[in-house]
Amino acid sequence: LYLFKMFHFRRKVVILYCSFHKILVTNTLRCSIGEELSVVRNYSQKKGKKKSTNSVSTLFVPISVKSNPDDINVGVELTGALNKGDLLKILTKFYQKPEIKVLSLENGLDSYIQNQVYASFKKFCLEAESLPADLHVVFSDILQDAGHVDDIFPYYLRHARQMFPHLECMDDLRKISDLRSPANWYPNARSLNRRIIFHAGPTNSGKTYHALERYFSAKSGVYCGPLKLLASEVFKKANDRGVPCDLITGEERKFVNGEDNPARHVSCTVEMTSVNMPYEVAVIDEIQMMRDPGRGWAWTRALLGVAAEEIHVCGEEGAVDLVKYIAATTGEDVEVCKYKRLTELTLESSSLGSLNNVRPGDCIVCFSKNDIYTVSRGIEARGMEVAVIYGGLPPGTKLAQAQKFNDPD
Repeated sequence: LYLFKMFHFRRKVVILYCSFHKILVTNTLRCSIGEELSVVRNYSQKKGKKKSTNSVSTLFVPISVKSNPDDINVGVELTGALNKGDLLKILTKFYQKPEIKVLSLENGLDSYIQNQVYASFKKFCLEAESLPADLHVVFSDILQDAGHVDDIFPYYLRHARQMFPHLECMDDLRKISDLRSPANWYPNARSLNRRIIFHAGPTNSGKTYHALERYFSAKSGVYCGPLKLLASEVFKKANDRGVPCDLITGEERKFVNGEDNPARHVSCTVEMTSVNMPYEVAVIDEIQMMRDPGRGWAWTRALLGVAAEEIHVCGEEGAVDLVKYIAATTGEDVEVCKYKRLTELTLESSSLGSLNNVRPGDCIVCFSKNDIYTVSRGIEARGMEVAVIYGGLPPGTKLAQAQKFNDPD
């Protein structure tokens, strides 16, 4: 319940940021809660506003703390009764100490909360029929010069946490809100001694083939692909080779052994990668996509979070340094296997010119659905079969069209 309240509280902080200035929103992801509150307070002071009106602490309603009248006054039996006037002097001296205010701030008590806590704590100590035995003994020691007023602080803090229960989970919330170490978000992966192999090479170099061969031979594995079509293709290949494999994408789920009995191998789009399921081998395809502004988070999450003993990443050689840098944050090494293109890539000296020059095996890339159908009808009019693939087609249709293209007959 407290965590739920605090997440709601954190949302309030973000709203305050937005109402102050857009540029502060980006800082939300880089600061801890304490830093966020400091930014909010400092900004409000610069604007000439009262801290009390903008303090996030005003969102919390204090709980009244009362002593139990049925308690046996053990403290009096141990050390004797306490003079209320002497108690008031001790409490005043305690609260006026700058060190106490600093300690309070470090424990999440800003000035708004401190004032309320001190008033409640003083009233509790002076009006309670019987103080807790440990607190009574501390006051008695201070009065007899056997203790120091600073000794009151743990009991003052205990009282504060009874009044404001959210203070109990401030340490946990600071850790949760600290987004500076993404590697620590995945404890399952961090508990493993993972081996990372980078298969670097251009298109048609065999890098994904070698990674998938290891995937098929493993006891369990996950393939993380950039496209639903590729995930479906690996799903089909695995099952054709007698390796039971499930398919998980944003649009469909296929469980070869039934939903209640998941297979040990999974082929999925990278966004659907599980970071909780343990695997022997994981294959992350097109790793250079980490640089993509829209989808790059999914590859980064898969690389940092997949709980696999052996991780095979496939992609362009230009992404090697980035993968090594990210792996260094987890204390892991990267083995690099380089591949060369299996077939020579040549550049034609002239353009296609006309659809009459299209030959079997050619691929024509269009930039709109209308262009795709216009070109395909033009090729069919010349007596040739055409396979058509675009993003809006169902995964099964895409796979069938790809098979049609690859079929020499």
